[in-house]
Amino acid sequence: MIDKIKMEVAPEFIELESWIGSLKVNFSAEGETIFKSRNEVKIFTVGAYQLNVKAFKTPNFINRFFYVYFRGSKAARSYAYARTFFSLGVPTPAAVGYLECIENGLLKESYYVSIHYSYEFTLREVLNYQVADHDAILQQWVRFTYEKLHRNRIFHLDYSPGNTLICRVGDSFEFQIVDLNRMSFEPISFERGLFNFRQLDTDRQTLELLASEYASICQKDEGKAVKMLIDFDHRNKASRRRRGEMKQLFKKIFRLKKRDITS
Repeated sequence: MIDKIKMEVAPEFIELESWIGSLKVNFSAEGETIFKSRNEVKIFTVGAYQLNVKAFKTPNFINRFFYVYFRGSKAARSYAYARTFFSLGVPTPAAVGYLECIENGLLKESYYVSIHYSYEFTLREVLNYQVADHDAILQQWVRFTYEKLHRNRIFHLDYSPGNTLICRVGDSFEFQIVDLNRMSFEPISFERGLFNFRQLDTDRQTLELLASEYASICQKDEGKAVKMLIDFDHRNKASRRRRGEMKQLFKKIFRLKKRDITS
């Protein structure tokens, strides 16, 4: 039984307060699912609004407690960071509100609501050479990252390829940043800025392009920048490989234990 509802709605969308308050009941029965994995994302049409709602997976026991009393849920952080982005002029889909459902003092469900942004492709398709103007898009995206994020002391902790949405606007490109629940706000050095590109999982030629462009913007040595980013990329891939191997090992141990119990 849900014993407490916590929510916040942006003042400019206050007419949606009642609808957001009913998400606990309506999310599973209505809307169009556009993504489903650990979390689920749906699109809803509510009056004149097309809304994007992200339902976060119920966290582990420790975080169910921690998110209520100390840090705030991923939904609450997504909303707060999106409002910060708006105040700084950083493009992200407009934040509408969030809802938390608390059961026996622990977080149960949480939802983040934003205006749906109809994009053409993500950075992932660019990195995979599925979109024309590969180099031009990436050069503009690097400059966008520096000018909109790093100069504003924003370090996106999950700056992966699927979290940049892109549309063509004439000869230029419009970028919108999503998945905002993990952010750090701090002065960003040149090396730290390059480190922000480590999660792209792309080829060496593209890494060289990104590093050279970032170095040019920052008036730094391009050769050193390339070496740094390639090293960051290698370390990130090695870390992911180790995590994957550990997961496979734990799954194997779990299957063996389950087999022993049932035999």
